[in-house]
Amino acid sequence: MNFADIILLILIAGFAMFGFWFGLIHTFGSLVGTLLGAFLAGIVYAPMGNWLVGITGWGQNISYVVMFVIVFVFVNRMVGFGFWIIEKSTDIVTKMPFIQSMTRFFGTLLGIFEGLITVGLVLLFIEVFPLSSVTMAAIEDSWVAPIAENTAGMIWPLMPDALDSINNSIDAIQDNLL
Repeated sequence: MNFADIILLILIAGFAMFGFWFGLIHTFGSLVGTLLGAFLAGIVYAPMGNWLVGITGWGQNISYVVMFVIVFVFVNRMVGFGFWIIEKSTDIVTKMPFIQSMTRFFGTLLGIFEGLITVGLVLLFIEVFPLSSVTMAAIEDSWVAPIAENTAGMIWPLMPDALDSINNSIDAIQDNLL
């Protein structure tokens, strides 16, 4: 287990604790936010990343990754907040002893799933726009990363066509160079 695995496991455990703490309804909303956030971030990361390059002078890849993560997290949290409001309206039922235990248990499971999807999407995005060689080597040596990437791969088809065309362009360039 390398340092990347420890970081990834801490992140996924954070999602699990979030699911336990907030319960099933809020965590389900957060999962919906994850899906919507990934979709919207996939649409706007390039123009926003180019804007970030212009004002910071950072490299294009790091700017794309930073803007993808910012938009993704923002949309995710806003949708999660909406579901939190819905959850508050159902408190009378969900606070009953047995129901509360069940909602926390299933919230934890859903939180783990959401954590795997979120971490996996970020890792897949980083693979499309590679960062430093040290970061890429740590991800390659990780045993958690492939599990998260495979889980996120289930929703990768929901990502906008722009990512697919970028990925195909990278593959074509690599094929021509080799």
